[in-house]
Amino acid sequence: MENDHTVLSLNPNGMALERYELELRDRGFVMISVSSPVEARFEIEMGRCGVFLISYLTPPLIRDDLVLLFRRSCPQGTVVYVTQHPNHIVAGVDLLFLETDRPGSIAERINAVRRLQAS
Repeated sequence: MENDHTVLSLNPNGMALERYELELRDRGFVMISVSSPVEARFEIEMGRCGVFLISYLTPPLIRDDLVLLFRRSCPQGTVVYVTQHPNHIVAGVDLLFLETDRPGSIAERINAVRRLQAS
């Protein structure tokens, strides 16, 4: 995957995904943080195809539209949805990550999912 270590983070409230962004940056990922769906759409269309990190704060219709666009534009990419609900079901998502999951585990879980995708 050519943008293997690029993470596009849609962060509508400016703080929701900051903890994960810092962790991923510390683990060698290149972070592209945007605050609006329009900015996310632009980055996806530009080929930012490593990981798409999206928050439950994104309205469902917009989230679903962006996930579909990411899947079309970046078929080898990984979609991570940060949620508050362990039983949340979101179409097109590779990894549900709970806000309450232990710090330091998002990078490990993304890498595990990506290894599975590659096999």
